[in-house]
Amino acid sequence: MKCALLSSMAVMVLISTGQAAGENRIPASGKKRTDKPNIVVFLADDFGTGCINAYGADEQLVRTPRLNQLAKDGMLFTEAYAPGSVCTPTRYAMLTGRYAWRGRLKSGVVNPGDPLLIEEGRRTVAMMLQEQGYRTAHIGKWHLGYTREVKTRNYAALEHVSPGPNDIGFHYHFGLPNNLDDQTRIYMENDGIYGLRSRRVNPYSKSFYGSQYHGYDAPQRQREKVTQDLNACARKWVRSSIEEYPDQPMFLYFAAAAVHHPIEPSAQFRGTSPVGAYGDFIQELDHSVGEVMDALAYAGEMDNTLFIFSADNGSDAPGNGRPEGFAIDAGLKINGERRGDKHTIWEGGVRVPFIVRWPGQVQAGQVSDRLVSLADIYSTLQHIVTGKPVSGFDDAPDSFSFADEISRCNHAGPMRKHAVLNNVHGIKALRMGNWKYIEGMNDEIGEWARKRVSKAEAEPGLYQLDKDPMEQNNVIDQFPEVVERMKAQFQSIRETGSERKVSQ
Repeated sequence: MKCALLSSMAVMVLISTGQAAGENRIPASGKKRTDKPNIVVFLADDFGTGCINAYGADEQLVRTPRLNQLAKDGMLFTEAYAPGSVCTPTRYAMLTGRYAWRGRLKSGVVNPGDPLLIEEGRRTVAMMLQEQGYRTAHIGKWHLGYTREVKTRNYAALEHVSPGPNDIGFHYHFGLPNNLDDQTRIYMENDGIYGLRSRRVNPYSKSFYGSQYHGYDAPQRQREKVTQDLNACARKWVRSSIEEYPDQPMFLYFAAAAVHHPIEPSAQFRGTSPVGAYGDFIQELDHSVGEVMDALAYAGEMDNTLFIFSADNGSDAPGNGRPEGFAIDAGLKINGERRGDKHTIWEGGVRVPFIVRWPGQVQAGQVSDRLVSLADIYSTLQHIVTGKPVSGFDDAPDSFSFADEISRCNHAGPMRKHAVLNNVHGIKALRMGNWKYIEGMNDEIGEWARKRVSKAEAEPGLYQLDKDPMEQNNVIDQFPEVVERMKAQFQSIRETGSERKVSQ
């Protein structure tokens, strides 16, 4: 499948006329195409719980009807965590079921040109689903690197940009190497640059971050059109998968570029929110969720689809002078009533929305306070499609199944009782019960991070979240026995190489 992108005007015409891909091919029968469910994991970028009405966002400031409906039709989780408060660690953990800090990424993120973070030989959820007969695709933001080279400075010079998503379980890949305005300014398709015309490189202009674009001789991404480009590609992939592989279930990992800065909503959504461009971008993301769901619905597949929505970390609050700051000043509590934001170890950085819809399995309108991590998606999906969660500790060592919460699967294996979290600088925390222990500085934190970590996060801390959800009162001196117990648990998780093993 090749993802020939539509212009934003063409996309708007398709939306308004109801002629999006697959809409003229509604199956005549209501019979399930496959016995196994289709699976969609829709991951928003930098998107806190305070951006969704179903989690409490004021409808007078921002409107998220498709996400609200998703919650009404399914189960909304209130105690869901991203393993990291920044992009790459969460994406790695979600695909591998393993915390990124166990590998080479102790802090920061994968940058353009960095090698593939997922180690050779490490299994991913996509590989597991391929083995179970699924057609698999990643569409959207990647941010996990390509190749095994120390630093790839010119993707166009390579015959194949590999290993990459195709080598770790995805039949199809179409996406942004890093984020909405990374220096590559192109899309990758499978193991090469989408639409590459020649290997000539002509650097010009600069990105939002001040770095020069690489200047590949290929279609250049337009920031305000990226969301609709990805939507169009997802619709086309859903349709082609059903037509070309009618007997196989689908797994789509859709990683939105929104609402990561630069805040660039499309023309269709500009001015639709009273809190400015950031609110517009939130509403466009909500619409994107709807487009992916509609593609499945028009293909007759929505009732046999397990749909998971979440985010890689909390919302970013860079302060005044940017659209995010304007929205905050207007009253939008982007991370709800929680301290901190993206990059930080505080709840605003790591607590994320998590909604699951699965007709016939998840009863509509449910709310769960079960502790879950995005690292749990691997074991949960394996449990659902094979009847057994991950066993042993080589594959997905930090992944716990919550399949019994969202399906009729019998509980098997340990439930998650704690979760390890980390910020962009490598500061780690352990959430256990109502307690959150922040370790502070550790020996793994490098010089780059040491110079940038805030004093508050660098100090050890203990917070009682049920009584102090804003993490205002550090009670580390008042509960030494709790600190010692959590330190010991933390050390066991490190030494065993598996959080699940510690819970056996």
